[in-house]
Amino acid sequence: MNPDYTIKDYEDNSWPGVSGLFKEVFGKSIDLKHFKWKNEENPQGKSIIKLAVKDDKILGLSCIWRFRVSFLGESIQAGQSVDAMVDKDHRKMGIFENMAMAAVDDMRKEDMQLRFNFPNEAAYMASLNKINIKKVCEIPQYIKILKGRKALGMFSGNKIVNAVGGALFDLYGKAGNIIFRKAKNYDIREVKSFDQVFDTLWNKVKNDYPISIERSSQYLNWRYIAGPQEYKAFAAYKNDELIGYIVAALEDKLDKAGETQLLGHIADLICIKDHTDAAADLISEAEKYLKNSGACAISCWMIKEWFYGEILTKLAFLQLRSPSVLTALPIGDTAAAMKDFIYDYKNWYVTIGDSDYI
Repeated sequence: MNPDYTIKDYEDNSWPGVSGLFKEVFGKSIDLKHFKWKNEENPQGKSIIKLAVKDDKILGLSCIWRFRVSFLGESIQAGQSVDAMVDKDHRKMGIFENMAMAAVDDMRKEDMQLRFNFPNEAAYMASLNKINIKKVCEIPQYIKILKGRKALGMFSGNKIVNAVGGALFDLYGKAGNIIFRKAKNYDIREVKSFDQVFDTLWNKVKNDYPISIERSSQYLNWRYIAGPQEYKAFAAYKNDELIGYIVAALEDKLDKAGETQLLGHIADLICIKDHTDAAADLISEAEKYLKNSGACAISCWMIKEWFYGEILTKLAFLQLRSPSVLTALPIGDTAAAMKDFIYDYKNWYVTIGDSDYI
């Protein structure tokens, strides 16, 4: 380890330095309430947080966000690497690697089995040969254009291209809705709180998703109800039986002209696979909410082999490549013995709500 700095665990008195480093690296402030919700109030466990410190100055931060993961129907402990940052004047000194490996050592001591995260391609490439992570896949992103010109403005600054292309996308979206229009067969209700019925749903479907974050009611309430971000959730019922749910969110995004646009997200989606019409009804309900809220487009992370991919396509979502990739690192013996299984992307079910992007 470089003698000029030390690696230590986060303590509350480190917050001013952490906040300042976050502002410097990411160009925005982080709220202490948000930080505590994310890392201390998580019902699946407190985060492992490592700091790099030199003369009381915080040079680096690395968090392992803790999760319970359903692994072939069994519950294992896993951690997602988030908020890794290093002071701009102290990079290429091994700080990132030393924080990461210190966190992995703690994960092993606590019998955590798996480390995963969702870096962009550049961050992933920068991590190669530093820690032994491996790319599982590039995450497919489905996009539905709601307001063509505004949506294209996030990708292009050419007003003519945006106007012409936007009109075409508007027509495509409307045509998709007309083609797929049908009578709703499910009762769609807004979810204000996730009760134990959602635990029953998860236990019904968890074996359909070989590797996925456990979606217990306790977790869902923490992630989508109690947190600082605003979400809107809907559930589908058939004869009062819960069939599935969807969670939607809105995000401010700057377009190429520097103007703020609203991007909608399908943050989470779970449905009994024999009820594909229920999944379509849920997606349509989320679309209605996001459109009425002013979103210019809707994004959905979805590995295309899941049955939701076909439904999204029928509803005029276009499949693009997400800027994010899924990476994994087996830590414990159980995961290490299943490396090939872990590195097969078809075994993973991930949504953007499984990340900390929204």
